[in-house]
Amino acid sequence: MKQRNLRSENKKNSNLKLISSTIKNLSKKGINELTLHDVSQGAGLSQGIVNFHFKSKELLLIETLRFISNEYLHSFQKSIAKTGNDPRRKLIAIIENDFSKKICTREKISVWFTFFSEIKYKPAYHQICKERDLYYQSITENIFAELIKKENIRLWFPTKIVELEYPYNIEKPLSNLFKKFNVNLNSQNYDDLIHSIIELNIIDIDSFLSALSSFPSCSIKRS
Repeated sequence: MKQRNLRSENKKNSNLKLISSTIKNLSKKGINELTLHDVSQGAGLSQGIVNFHFKSKELLLIETLRFISNEYLHSFQKSIAKTGNDPRRKLIAIIENDFSKKICTREKISVWFTFFSEIKYKPAYHQICKERDLYYQSITENIFAELIKKENIRLWFPTKIVELEYPYNIEKPLSNLFKKFNVNLNSQNYDDLIHSIIELNIIDIDSFLSALSSFPSCSIKRS
């Protein structure tokens, strides 16, 4: 039994070393340039050990993405659990967690963007990110619902007006908003418009429409 536990512990430690080395090398070289030799050298292990544990480079990459995703979710859950029932404190905890030294490092941010760039072509990456993001979205939506109820906040739009599917597409819900408020869009820079609307701190319908009217070739008819 002790021998089995020791082997299990050694395997766990080796996996962690290999994944840590993958994160470090991936942030520097990207997916195409990364080799199993780079990973084994960085982990201080033989390449045979890499092949034994992960069989292929692709399986190693999938487990690396799963590792950083689970690491984030565990930290996310832990930060919220410490806040009690105050939705404001929960939101602050989420922000602090996202920018914590453990989560928000140059290496990990680089690796996240590396995987994001491959999501369209790699179903396994897509599934891992989808599960994490939908869970994150569900939790944050519930927190905002708690805050709205507690603070008796009156909204100018329904709470479910922006219902997104993964991968997220903001254009459809925004187009519905434009139609609802008779916004006539003729802008050729539609992507710039979409991104700007997402970044706006909209507190009421007047600020929403005022912001839209500042865009070239965008006219608004107030009913």
